[in-house]
Amino acid sequence: MKAIWLACCACGDYGLLQQEVEGRDVGAQVLRVGDLDGLVSMARAFPSRRGAAIIAASLFDTEDVRKTVARLTAEGRVSRVVVLIETLDPSDIEGLFRAGATEVIAAHSLCGNGRAGEGTVDSDRRMTIEPDAFVDREPGAPRATRGPRVDEYGKAEAEHGRRPRDPLAYDDAGGPVPYGDDVLAEDMGYVHGVNLADELDEVEGFAGAGEPCAAASLASEPQTGQPAMPAWAQHVTAAGETGMLSPASVSPVPAPSAPALSADASIPSRRAPVVCAVSGSGGCGKSTIVATMAHAASLLGLRAAVLDLDLMFGNLYDLLGVDAPHDMATLIEPSAAGALAEPDIVAASMRVAPGVTLWGPVAAPEKAELMARPVELLLDVLRRESDVVFVDTSVFWGDAVAAAVAASDRCLVVGDAAVSSATSASRVIELASRVGVPRTRMSAVFNRFGARGADEDVAIRFEIACALSSKIRIADGGQDLAALMAFGRADEAVGQTSAFATSVREATREMLVELGCAVGPWSDMVADRATRTERPRIRLPWSREGDSR
Repeated sequence: MKAIWLACCACGDYGLLQQEVEGRDVGAQVLRVGDLDGLVSMARAFPSRRGAAIIAASLFDTEDVRKTVARLTAEGRVSRVVVLIETLDPSDIEGLFRAGATEVIAAHSLCGNGRAGEGTVDSDRRMTIEPDAFVDREPGAPRATRGPRVDEYGKAEAEHGRRPRDPLAYDDAGGPVPYGDDVLAEDMGYVHGVNLADELDEVEGFAGAGEPCAAASLASEPQTGQPAMPAWAQHVTAAGETGMLSPASVSPVPAPSAPALSADASIPSRRAPVVCAVSGSGGCGKSTIVATMAHAASLLGLRAAVLDLDLMFGNLYDLLGVDAPHDMATLIEPSAAGALAEPDIVAASMRVAPGVTLWGPVAAPEKAELMARPVELLLDVLRRESDVVFVDTSVFWGDAVAAAVAASDRCLVVGDAAVSSATSASRVIELASRVGVPRTRMSAVFNRFGARGADEDVAIRFEIACALSSKIRIADGGQDLAALMAFGRADEAVGQTSAFATSVREATREMLVELGCAVGPWSDMVADRATRTERPRIRLPWSREGDSR
């Protein structure tokens, strides 16, 4: 059955709206409705979320359009709501997205008066987000996380919004098809904001029953004496920036010897997801987020491997409380053989806590440029031996960082309220796209939300600049968090009952569920730590009245 779109517009704008619909659903049937109330009435005749709507907002009052969009999405009768506007007013755009619009398009000279042929769409200013899918969604697709909100007293509180899933996927020809096991397993998440990505990436595979995380099967590779091309380079050297090389054009990786830990056809297909934290500017809190998310994953019963790929000057070991850091450069020599043995990997590791193990950085910064091959081999092993891999990166991307980002299942683009944060974040998103990471695997992470100068407006500007469908907000931890991290107490920081700890735990749990990890209930240590780390307070009688002395 072809998709049905309801177009609310003047007669003269019908051709423009029909063209927009054709660009989304080839062969879709379009029915014009002349007023907003009629649009809602017609939508109620559809089965749940089987239709779609497109509105030319110039005909109506902006507030009426926003209320209509909210009614359409609240009743769940349409899967997509597209709004064409003439004036790019940020407050109007944000209101439409909050109401549930999935796309807002800038269109010049909408008719609104019955004259045909005058309306045109400004494709350069198009802003798009896709419908969300949160009910029984498949593993691997990003879920919207609104993150903490600021209450009337300025305190950040964790909040995670959910919306019903879209029952339609779209095939290669653009026609809608029902979701199923053999169609797209990944779709866009919704949070107020914009997203410029139109294509959906396919997840590599799913874990079977009893497996902790989603997996992609490994194919055996033929033995050759040629060196392997870095994984990230396979994306940028093909036709197009994000194209993939054909199997014949990629130099295969030599097969490992029997005792080495490397990819082999006999290895089970389960592979842990890789979560990379990236940013275009330093000091935005990537390392703190990685450290606390790793501990949060361990509290969910997962084995978290952590890589510090700020190879020259990283200090993740300090934030995690490691007294004697191990040098990851010891993996350079064994990696020359094309595989890493278990003793080499163990010798370079640092056991931080139950379920959390760290690798990196290197002791001699000048060896950082030699770490590309060791990092690729180590990542391959950790994806088989752990449940989730967290990667902290540097602002400068060498081959090691590019390889890790290219292999990531979720790329966290971290920023804060700094002046250059939004601009640098958009540039790092472009770079990640060029090494092969689709936007549907990226999440915009606004850190220190609720701090002075990091209010709702600043967060929205950052999210719009990132133009990603998945968004996370991490509350500001204040001086208490800074004091804990200075002494390597990331475990206590995530186990508290603060807004920061709550936002990190909830964001981590939702992300891991989306990636297919079989997370359990929160460990009892969460409540225990919150009680143990609460500071004793002296109760003084200053607030008492009527002191007789």
